[in-house]
Amino acid sequence: SQVSAVQTTPRAGIRRWQVEVEEAIPEADLLIPSGTILVSDDGIGISEEICRLLEDKGLNPIRISFELDCKEFVSEEHAGRCVLRVDPSSEEQLDEMSDTLSEVNGIIHLAPVQLAAEAWREKQSSRLGSIANHSLFHLLKRFDADFATSSNAFVASLSAMDGRHGNIGERFNSLACGASGIVKSYSHERQSVRCRAWDVHPELAINSTILAQKLLEDLFNNRGEVEIGFDKDERRWCLVMFDEELDSERTPLAADDVWLVSGGGSGVTAASIIGVANASKNSGAMFVLLGRTEAMEEPATWLDWSEEQLADRKLQLREELISKSDGEKISIVEWNKAWQPYLRSRDIHQTIATIRRTGNKAIYRACDVCDVKGLSKISRNQGPITGIVHGAGIEDSKLVADKEWQTFDTVLKIKVDGWKALYSAAQKSGSKLRFAAAFTSVAGRFGNGGQTDYAAANSILDAEMARLTAASGSIRAVATAWTGWKDVGMATRGSLEKIFEAAGIDTIPVDKGINIFVDEALCGGKRRVLCCGAMGVMDKFDSFRAPPLKLPAAMTALIANPSRFPFIDRLLQIEEGGALLSECTLSTKSHPFLVDHAIDGVPYHPGVMAIEMFAENALLLNPEYCLAGFEDVKFGLPIKLLKGEMTVRTVAEISRRKRDHIWVSCRLESDLKNSKGEIFGKPRVHHSGLVRLVLKSNDLTKHLAAEIHDIPDIGIPAKGELAHHSSFIYLRFFHGPRFQSHGGIIRGIGDADSRGADGIALMRHQLPATDQFECEGIGETVLLESLPMLIEAGFQNAGLVSMEVDGLMSLPVGIEWMTILAVPDEGEKLRLRSIRTALEEGGVTKHDVLVIGQDDSPILAMKGLRLKAMAPLADEMRFSFEE
Repeated sequence: SQVSAVQTTPRAGIRRWQVEVEEAIPEADLLIPSGTILVSDDGIGISEEICRLLEDKGLNPIRISFELDCKEFVSEEHAGRCVLRVDPSSEEQLDEMSDTLSEVNGIIHLAPVQLAAEAWREKQSSRLGSIANHSLFHLLKRFDADFATSSNAFVASLSAMDGRHGNIGERFNSLACGASGIVKSYSHERQSVRCRAWDVHPELAINSTILAQKLLEDLFNNRGEVEIGFDKDERRWCLVMFDEELDSERTPLAADDVWLVSGGGSGVTAASIIGVANASKNSGAMFVLLGRTEAMEEPATWLDWSEEQLADRKLQLREELISKSDGEKISIVEWNKAWQPYLRSRDIHQTIATIRRTGNKAIYRACDVCDVKGLSKISRNQGPITGIVHGAGIEDSKLVADKEWQTFDTVLKIKVDGWKALYSAAQKSGSKLRFAAAFTSVAGRFGNGGQTDYAAANSILDAEMARLTAASGSIRAVATAWTGWKDVGMATRGSLEKIFEAAGIDTIPVDKGINIFVDEALCGGKRRVLCCGAMGVMDKFDSFRAPPLKLPAAMTALIANPSRFPFIDRLLQIEEGGALLSECTLSTKSHPFLVDHAIDGVPYHPGVMAIEMFAENALLLNPEYCLAGFEDVKFGLPIKLLKGEMTVRTVAEISRRKRDHIWVSCRLESDLKNSKGEIFGKPRVHHSGLVRLVLKSNDLTKHLAAEIHDIPDIGIPAKGELAHHSSFIYLRFFHGPRFQSHGGIIRGIGDADSRGADGIALMRHQLPATDQFECEGIGETVLLESLPMLIEAGFQNAGLVSMEVDGLMSLPVGIEWMTILAVPDEGEKLRLRSIRTALEEGGVTKHDVLVIGQDDSPILAMKGLRLKAMAPLADEMRFSFEE
């Protein structure tokens, strides 16, 4: 079957999205900064390096040291630089400090890095978080008016969690992630201000000089994505969302399950918990529902009342209020306010009754979700807590300039301190916690104007759920980031639903939202999940991706080995047992060997690496097989990296089967693009070939005997001293040290009709430079399947023979047949022989090649290697091999 292009457009509608990382390609756009730049201290020296670099640009950097034990604001000189010391949890000190500043045109907030060395304890949760969050909010609020009128203002924050904003790490302080939420939200409020929220791998922070340079280069040279991560290998990441459904069956709760549920009396959280109870019927699980409202007893008798009965009781309440007011009038506002506790109490009793009808248990307790002692008492009374669902929260949308410090603080506390209190209480109840869920918001993922506090709080919880899953081993934690729900929850207040619609943001039907959460709770959901449809104006950077491919188990096990398949960046399509389509982006950064395979400064992707790509894809498609060789390889349109990098695809399709062998047809293709980067026309095919595979076995005697029978009969390469060293060869070839796989010529052989040469073939670890891949430069291992450097040595040996006989410089254009019989030992010294067997039309010469080990056993052989003459060899380079 023919493999077609993969569908890359995400499906429409409300669904589950798994948050993952994707390499972020920089978008060049120079920003020339000016004026005063505020730089908060990180505690490890990055801020001082940043200030020095800013001074070199003619700017006025001012360091701010946020210190929780600072009793009063202090301005002092330190090493010739002004340093401001201030308590970030004190609005008064921050105000006093800000009064001393003027002409501020940028903020580089490095203080979240301090939290990398601090544990998150419930007793100091808010104060500790103020280093990253309250401090940045205050600076933005104070200098927002200045930024609004500037053409080159910028705001950046830095954390040091895992280089991926907490998506995979297990040892970091999630409070640092709040700054990222603030910056993302501010980027919506001031779209003319360049905003960047970085997270770097802690190992990158060790060298403050290099990191400072990298951060400023990224900030001043690139626009685009706000939230950027730098891994320890300096790869640049952003977070994206994959359409990913959960495959597991629902596992109902058990009789020993006790869930602590904040905000569980009514609304979105209550609806979700009822869904879990319905999916766990007659389990006997206990749900402890927590809320701010004291549940009145009277509404417990109203559960089956009609709207008319409720209206009558509301009128009765009005009479009661009037009678208590000594004849004073009762306004509609006062009347509705007095009626709300009755409705909330009825909702609470309705939730409890509905859960109990499912064969489970439920109680309600009014409490402050931040009260660790009160929550601990509730938890101990109910036995060991096995699950937490943190749904409590408030939202108060106002732009930074209009938002009060107290509002910002309260929104954070309920979400962040509330989570820490719930977690601590659960741990103190007996440490049987198995599941944790935080109801977060798409505002935490994308940021949103007016929601710096809400985005900060939810970003923290998003990171904490991912960290907890990675760190604990026994606790499965998930942050479910919701968009607004229809007919229930915060988004039903006022005209929010109409605002969502105008912004192109889908809201969630209640039944759909319930179903998504029940699956998260009972089907194995974990880390960070979005529950939404179209996000309209909030999704500024096209962050949604089509569903990832579901890999067969054997294929998953193969690709999990990080040292294998370096030329498969992404699998685009799979037909198990039939075909595979993969993608790889080639660049001199990721693939340094390209630097040493360049003509006139233009890197060319080598044919032997195309063969390697064929082998990798064929083996991944057929995990039970191993590589036997290649047939009918054709090198066509060269792959030239004219613009820094190039994305290519490998198409692999099973062509035929015969007993224990499979032939896989492969081709390497790329897209045609116009000057705007738009794809047009059909893909261009560069190279093609058949990969021959043999079924894995402990006894491949018959297979090897057949392969040896078919190798070319050209004799055994001679032993002896080198007649011509590698320096002689690479005066004539363009290859650099990472591609100099020929170790020298021993002697020439044969006559004019079948001229050849014997020489030395080098393995990858024997090359003058061995870092063919970027990751090898930092000590990681890369395993290649097809012994490409030995094939390359054969190409070069045959090329030398063409130079001697025909006086022509040639390039390979095809191979009829090739076998790979063994993988040499690391210390082996390999010899090779190539024989020129024919001269064909169009200046094509035909060669046979053999590579052998120290014991003269064959390692690799080629029949029908074709070289095409490209240019005459300069007279001063002509030579003749001695026999």
